[in-house]
Amino acid sequence: MTMNSTAGNSLRGRVIAWLAFSLAVIMVLASVIVVDRRPRTHDAYLFAYSAGLAPEVNGRILNLAVTNNQFVKKGQALVGIDPEPFTLKLREAQAQVVALQASIDLATRQVSSQGSGANAAANQVDRARAQLSFAQATLVRMKPLLADGYVTAQQLDEANSNERQASAALSASIQQAAQAHEAVGDVASLNAQLVGAKATEALAARDLREATVRAPFDGRVVGLELAEGSFATAGHPLFTVIKANEWYAVADFRETDLAGIHLGDAATVWVMGRDNRPIRGLVESVGAGVQPEGVSGPGLPKVDRNLNWVVVAQRFPVWIRLKGTQEDMMRLGATASVRVTHGH
Repeated sequence: MTMNSTAGNSLRGRVIAWLAFSLAVIMVLASVIVVDRRPRTHDAYLFAYSAGLAPEVNGRILNLAVTNNQFVKKGQALVGIDPEPFTLKLREAQAQVVALQASIDLATRQVSSQGSGANAAANQVDRARAQLSFAQATLVRMKPLLADGYVTAQQLDEANSNERQASAALSASIQQAAQAHEAVGDVASLNAQLVGAKATEALAARDLREATVRAPFDGRVVGLELAEGSFATAGHPLFTVIKANEWYAVADFRETDLAGIHLGDAATVWVMGRDNRPIRGLVESVGAGVQPEGVSGPGLPKVDRNLNWVVVAQRFPVWIRLKGTQEDMMRLGATASVRVTHGH
């Protein structure tokens, strides 16, 4: 009885051991299959595009209409820079435009008058040329008549004198006509100056508009560390606005997992501290490259490896576009976990 009981216990133990071993193998295989079909990483964070809001003009800040973490709407006035210098420059530019337009009007009237004078001088040349032609013809007719006594020497002298006077008058008329023609001006140079003045006016108006810094999109203000009275310098950011309507989870997956991740795959994102509120998303891009170890150069994301003393799979960033986000959970840089489900 004792020997049979011992043999039974031994057989039962071997069966249990084999079952445990088989179950372990099945679980390992199932885990491999699941991991292969649903790669997951805890090395992820939330990301949204942002803009460092910098003014395009220099000036003293008179009005600051935002505070840190305030939500702002696209086009909302955030910062007001002293507009007085830009208003004065605009008035100066507008006055220059008005003055040039008046000068152009005056020059146009003068050109018209000068043109009339040039036309009159040209008509005078025609008359002088006709008078010279008549005097020359008269002299030619009278010369043969002197020998026969039909004309006197005095009459011939008068004809010669008339011919010389007509020739001199023609020369004088031609010179006057040339001077009148040269005196005719134009307004081309003034028109060119007017174009430049209008461009200056437009730039002055633009500077006046840019004295009010507005939100480029719906978002949240962060990094505000100034107050009214600060001096704003063109091109230097005053604070940052985080874009509110486009959120991503950037997850670093091992290169051995990338074969199981495709564009359009469904993803689930858990934010640290809010594990009970998963966020859905879709894989939008899979990293094509990272900064290699020991190589410097711009333009590539840098993802550190762990355990540098052994060969470790490199990690590549995978971008997941989140949908149905909840505002109270969205914080730039927040730690997250991501699971991708291929084929869904």
